[in-house]
Amino acid sequence: MIRYRTLVLLMALAVAVPWPATAQEVAAAPRIVVGPNILVSRDGNVPHVELMVAASPRTAKHLLGGAMTFTRPTGGIACRTYSSTDGGVSWKTTEFSEQVEFGGGDPQVAYTAQGTALFVALTLNKNEKGKGCASMHIWRSENGGRTWLSPSEIPCDPSSWDHEQIVVDMTKGKYAGRIYIGALYGPYPEYIVGVFRSDDDGRTWTGPVEVANGGGTIGINDITPMVFSDGTLVFPYADFEFLPEKRKMKGRIESSTSWVALSTDGGVTFSAPRKVQTQVIDFDHPKEMSGFPKFAADSQSKDFKDRIYTAWEDSRLGNGRILFSRSTDRGKSWSPPMPVDNGCPEAAHQWQPAVAVNKDGLVAVTWFDTRQSVDGSEYDQYFAVSLDGGQTFLPSVRISSASSNPKGPGNRLMTPSFMVHKGLFVLSMLSAAGWSAGGHYMGLAADKDGDFHPFWVDARSGTSVIYSARVKVEVPAKKEEGTKRESGAPPSPPKTTAPPTRTETALTEKVELIFDPTSFDGGGNEVMVPVRLKNISTETIYPPIRLEFVGFGYGEKESKDEEEFWAKKKVTVVNAANGKPGEGAVFEFDRALAGTEGLEPGTQTNPVVLRFKLEDPFIAPSMRWKATGYVSSAP
Repeated sequence: MIRYRTLVLLMALAVAVPWPATAQEVAAAPRIVVGPNILVSRDGNVPHVELMVAASPRTAKHLLGGAMTFTRPTGGIACRTYSSTDGGVSWKTTEFSEQVEFGGGDPQVAYTAQGTALFVALTLNKNEKGKGCASMHIWRSENGGRTWLSPSEIPCDPSSWDHEQIVVDMTKGKYAGRIYIGALYGPYPEYIVGVFRSDDDGRTWTGPVEVANGGGTIGINDITPMVFSDGTLVFPYADFEFLPEKRKMKGRIESSTSWVALSTDGGVTFSAPRKVQTQVIDFDHPKEMSGFPKFAADSQSKDFKDRIYTAWEDSRLGNGRILFSRSTDRGKSWSPPMPVDNGCPEAAHQWQPAVAVNKDGLVAVTWFDTRQSVDGSEYDQYFAVSLDGGQTFLPSVRISSASSNPKGPGNRLMTPSFMVHKGLFVLSMLSAAGWSAGGHYMGLAADKDGDFHPFWVDARSGTSVIYSARVKVEVPAKKEEGTKRESGAPPSPPKTTAPPTRTETALTEKVELIFDPTSFDGGGNEVMVPVRLKNISTETIYPPIRLEFVGFGYGEKESKDEEEFWAKKKVTVVNAANGKPGEGAVFEFDRALAGTEGLEPGTQTNPVVLRFKLEDPFIAPSMRWKATGYVSSAP
């Protein structure tokens, strides 16, 4: 029995002479550049929840995601993976026979030091005595997730596993390459968290080694493990009240305290736990909560090596806020909780944090935020980053290009499933509307180049699907000693270069059209078609980039009968940039470049929605379009 889901749901110094900033210095300020929102899950209009993502240590091109999907043919949830070998521009979906047959949950993904992709998930099958339980399957892929080898299994004996979490030792220490999986287990009402380990690239597993035990009086659950630069394993977990007489469902409460235990011998033994922070939840505010705090450790950077960071949703300041804390002494002490985003409007609600650290020590936090919504029913994905080891954060930026409606029509569809209990069928009716928080975790990873990849549940269509984006944090290089401006010395004039010459060109052979799922408004007979442009050429395409409606049909002379037929099947362009309803209607893609100067080779734009009103909702004529943009002229 998976208990965790039910219980959690209850519950600088200034320079000597203050010279005015030059244009060069203003331009050199840190900048967050958000790439296009990419639709990852092109596997049907079905809900996706509980997401994770990982980046390969060997190449910035390989990414791997996992999700729970409402896709079992006989009803229920199965886990799938989504792999990219082009840096997140396109994704391949894979389903697994064990998940299709039995169903499952809690998807986890990782890469090993050798670059092997790993996918771990619970599988809801039976133990040796025929009793229903949750085992763990571990799949391996040696080609970036394109194909998968037969899985190994950690059977559910004697009890089910739950909330498994994975980390790989990427250091050069004694246990380099070792893989760890944390899990919750134990016969109810005993809550135990422990760890498995593998030294052969995920083929076989030893464990579990117990890390902490609730003793039957308090619930505990594991959180994603981490590894310090010397190979020390850091195992976070959190506690919560589960006994009926101690559960308080009204009023502000201290609901959950998080802890860390350390292992210096590769997960064989663990230290006594060290207290981190206590999460405060106000159950009088009927808002989404995703669960326990999220953690990340810096094992690579020079300035902030071995710091631990944690972020969590909290009600102590009123509406839900993402709070943050850091430890600079390997978990012995922690900074006071502080909001990640001081600019959040008072009425907004925040939840679903994720934390990641890149190779340079930049700390990124993502979360869901309702500030764009008038009534709080919709959310957006937000991002903030710290350049100083978690002491301060740059102003947050919106990642999602459209707001999500978690209780839209696609998420309200009920998916039935059943289990056998005490000789009877127990029927459950699940819908993604009941997962309006998106699950208990979202994905966020930093790739080999230092760019971040948020991986979030997006319901802009009314169905929870998977979106991602590449987020680049541009930090100006530090000035070397001896290059500071002397007192009284005027600033150096900026260097000038001749502007590049660009020529307008047809893009028919340079881009392809990619369509996100369409939607239809039956009352107005309007169809909405989200279109992206993908650069399939070898040169960057610059704005203005436009798509122009040229005419109906294929451009060939039609018979009189055909002309009369299509004349009756009228299509009107509703939202052209130039206001034209028919031929000559223009759609602009400049803003869809998502903050970049041009559409680089192999990349794609954000979607631009083309809206058409149909005379006959069942028939629409073919339409001809011309795409134009600018490319650099030959010198």
